[in-house]
Amino acid sequence: MSNGKEIAKSIASILRILAEKIEENPDIINGIGLSLRDIPVANLKKKKEELPIDVDIFQIFSDEGEKALRDKLDVLDLKSLIRIVRKHGFDPSKLAEKWKKKERLVDLILDRVSARSNRGKVFKDYP
Repeated sequence: MSNGKEIAKSIASILRILAEKIEENPDIINGIGLSLRDIPVANLKKKKEELPIDVDIFQIFSDEGEKALRDKLDVLDLKSLIRIVRKHGFDPSKLAEKWKKKERLVDLILDRVSARSNRGKVFKDYP
């Protein structure tokens, strides 16, 4: 293990020295045979930040019921529904992210919320 660390430190040291020499004399790149096309450029584009969804689906389901939750979800757009599915891990296979029908996503969310809300109910009535 220490041998691997020593090799890594040696390579890093060589690269630092090479970087300093290139900064001092940029013509070295031509001597090495590299061009700017050979050097990868980092993608500086940032992903668009998505606004958080302020709908607490479990609270709505427990307080107001399935009908109220369905009404709240019907108002949301397709992307928001997909974000809800992703946020709560309702579709580990990520197949639902490709769905184009809102009704299908709403049904999935309602099904999963109902299943998670009913989990453990059997033990609540146990004396």
